[in-house]
Amino acid sequence: MNSLLLVLALLYAVLAVCVWRFWRRYAAEHYPLRTELMVLVPILLLHTSVVWLPVLHERTLAIGFGDALTVVAWLMVLLYWCGSFFYPLKGLQLLLYPCAALSMLLAAVWPGQHMGYSVHNLPFMLHISAALLAYGLFGITTLLAVLMLVLNRQLHRRKMSAMMVSLPPLLSIEKLMFQGLWAGFVLLTVAVVSGTFFAEAVFGQPAAFTHKTVFGVISWLIYAVILFKHHTQAWRGKKAAQWMLVAFACLMLAYIGSKFVLEIVLQRMV
Repeated sequence: MNSLLLVLALLYAVLAVCVWRFWRRYAAEHYPLRTELMVLVPILLLHTSVVWLPVLHERTLAIGFGDALTVVAWLMVLLYWCGSFFYPLKGLQLLLYPCAALSMLLAAVWPGQHMGYSVHNLPFMLHISAALLAYGLFGITTLLAVLMLVLNRQLHRRKMSAMMVSLPPLLSIEKLMFQGLWAGFVLLTVAVVSGTFFAEAVFGQPAAFTHKTVFGVISWLIYAVILFKHHTQAWRGKKAAQWMLVAFACLMLAYIGSKFVLEIVLQRMV
């Protein structure tokens, strides 16, 4: 499995280099999105097999540190591939492919503890599915927030590079960010509620007051505040994008960050 993860890391890295070179040299030209999506298909199929074949074979879902990175990266790339047919996601691949390559490399180097849960445990599958989908969506919206901040900075400097000029308009990126935020927030709410108030049905034991719970609730509260202020006070732009980064950092600390500390640093099963 580690060898496949390294292959995926290499493929995403090559794709990232190709995309960056095109944007730097031919930013003013029409971007070959169809070609990119066709090239991405076999890579995404290989990534899908890495995620799902162990589940189908063993009838368990492993959620160790490396497993979590692999699944979240897969969801982000899959969401990008599907969304590219309906939304103007041009420019997102500049950040997505390097992130996917790094995630695969980290998953191969630090796989963590492969603790599996039965796929027949429906409460747990509902909880983990909602959590991982929320991670994927918030990962995409965070990359959109980074694009917003870069564009906003260049606009204020009144010095736009050819690469930045080729990106979708700032308002289009912002609209996509909030659409993804709403969907991710619903899924995160399901994950937080099921993991906190129905922990005994999900995990087989009462909810414990841990750093994972604390950071999970903090990230949910920050996302809730962003949406509330956006709806009531038209909160947008640089401030909203910056708080998106803070919220995602808390979300990363809640799950993947805690797994890294417990499984990799402390060598404990969680």
